[in-house]
Amino acid sequence: MERSIISEWELHGNVGVLTINNPPQNYLEGFKLAHLPDLKRWTGGDTLKGMIIVGKGRHFCAGFNKEDLYKTADEKVLLEELRRSNEILYHLESLQIPVVAAITGVCLGGGLELALSCHIRVCSDKALLSFPETGIGIIPGLNGTVRLPGKLGLCRSLEMVLAGNVIHADEALALGLVDYVVPSKEVLEFSLKLLETMTGGRSVNIIHSIMKSVNNSRKLSFDAATEEETELFARLVLSRLHME
Repeated sequence: MERSIISEWELHGNVGVLTINNPPQNYLEGFKLAHLPDLKRWTGGDTLKGMIIVGKGRHFCAGFNKEDLYKTADEKVLLEELRRSNEILYHLESLQIPVVAAITGVCLGGGLELALSCHIRVCSDKALLSFPETGIGIIPGLNGTVRLPGKLGLCRSLEMVLAGNVIHADEALALGLVDYVVPSKEVLEFSLKLLETMTGGRSVNIIHSIMKSVNNSRKLSFDAATEEETELFARLVLSRLHME
């Protein structure tokens, strides 16, 4: 097992499990999950097929600790900290392997922004999700208001963020905020089995190609994404021919 800031990393076969170990609330440490160079090293192997992020103990992640939030009075320092944190979430979102957020207990603020940066969200039936920031006079700071409308649409996103509504697991599933709801004790096991079903019989090259193409659909124009998909297809066909 390796550790970076509040994160622990270990491999389960071809799947990497990152555990947020800062109980009981699993607050982010200085807005960060891990040092980005460590995260890049962990996720950069050529045999890794998937990744799961889970919280230690009862909760996934309660976001920022308010005491840490108001420690920094210098705007430049605060902006730099937030940009570094956003780089971590962008790295997760852009990975060429599927990333699953295995959500138990509370998933609040920055914790929900972390979950939204993952490709798949598996949620326990007792989980609670919320953006509570407006209640203390701020807004989500790690792209929550940017990513959320893609899941809920504009109206529901505005309602959730402005009102600070607490969303229960079943409602989160109905809204499309999470993808699966399972019993609390089965969240990690379900996530591992889901990744095995998705990637077990597929080569790393196939997984990378699919993930790259899907990620392109969110980041590039339709024409550019289509062109790159065509190129990926052609490379795989030629690679198959050479193997045969």
